Amino acid sequence: MSCGGGGNAPAPTAETIAISGYIRLAGSTPLEKVMLKTEDPEGAELEIVGDYHAELHRLSGAKVRASGEVSEGRFSVSSYEIEDIAGRRPIVGVLQVSDGSTSIVQTDGDRVNLRAAPDELLAQDGAKVWVILDTGGTIVGYGILRER
Repeated sequence: MSCGGGGNAPAPTAETIAISGYIRLAGSTPLEKVMLKTEDPEGAELEIVGDYHAELHRLSGAKVRASGEVSEGRFSVSSYEIEDIAGRRPIVGVLQVSDGSTSIVQTDGDRVNLRAAPDELLAQDGAKVWVILDTGGTIVGYGILRER
């Protein structure tokens, strides 16, 4: 028997929250899931769903801070930020290769010039990428988050 006033009550709205944790992959293809292992004392894990699922799948092992809605153990991510990859904070944005120069345009519009980009990265002009730079601006690590 339902106790909801005849179904006229408004549906509960989900609240957007931000959670930090580590991305890990669980299971095997084709049933593989992308999980966020939270930093709370219980170490809860949430299954990642939504628009950023494919990007977060490519970040296994990275620490992220994601915002979105949680429902029944699933986390529908509406935005995220990479906090740590291999002990460093990466630069994230869209790769632009033109006239012999290579840069990343971040979401805030700032442009970061890159030196000594490998050919495999140069071939990804227009893709959303992350890079880790040494103190001289040379790329020491990178990954493709979304193809162009």
